[in-house]
Amino acid sequence: MYKFIYNSQFIKDYESLKRVSLNPERHTAANAYDHCEKVVDRVKELATLNNVKPDQVDILVALAKVHDIGKSRGNAKPETSVKLLQEYGCIDDSFIQLVKYHDVNLPWYISKTKGQEPTDKAWRKLIKKIDIRLLCIFMIADRVDCPGGWEANKALVWFLAECSKRNYLDIYTGSN
Repeated sequence: MYKFIYNSQFIKDYESLKRVSLNPERHTAANAYDHCEKVVDRVKELATLNNVKPDQVDILVALAKVHDIGKSRGNAKPETSVKLLQEYGCIDDSFIQLVKYHDVNLPWYISKTKGQEPTDKAWRKLIKKIDIRLLCIFMIADRVDCPGGWEANKALVWFLAECSKRNYLDIYTGSN
């Protein structure tokens, strides 16, 4: 389904992530490529723990590989990764939305800390665009190499608590 991961330009860009260093305060992986590979392994583990359907596992694996692909072009913003998806031939809007919102917990948490918490309308809009369960599984996996694990990430802990409070998901996170 996600044939773009076999696209020659994607493969080249993905391999180039081996030359992209990460902030050691935020990641223990040697580079962005290693980070993505660790995320792939972790999403598979979490998918098994949560009885995720095989087609959804494919989505999570593709998301793990592409979420930071913009770093291959020197930009960590999700919009850059989204833009590159077109070059790779990805036209699946539901997947593109997952890439676009894969880090939404951080800006929403920052807004909350400034007294501008996301509205119910914003939450409803988000869950109409993406599969919130898959997004949360991915967000946990994306912190696989972070010092202290996902539980040390205040933005993610807040986001998961909000999702749970709103009855948007029921996931098992396993241990780090």
